[in-house]
Amino acid sequence: MSGVRRVWRDSGSACGHMQMVADSGMFNRVQTTYRAYIEHATTCDDCGHKERRCAEADQLWRAYRAART
Repeated sequence: MSGVRRVWRDSGSACGHMQMVADSGMFNRVQTTYRAYIEHATTCDDCGHKERRCAEADQLWRAYRAART
């Protein structure tokens, strides 16, 4: 993923670990696109739970997936 880096985290009394951290620009893009998808899915009468989504929801989901890469 672009916009992601690994940083060392000291866990105190045990061994530390590497953690993936997204930069703020990537985080904002992912959050914005996911929020748009969720807001649409909760108000759209054509979108149901599980695998049923309307064309607009499919487009919003693709935008969210693209923002994550």
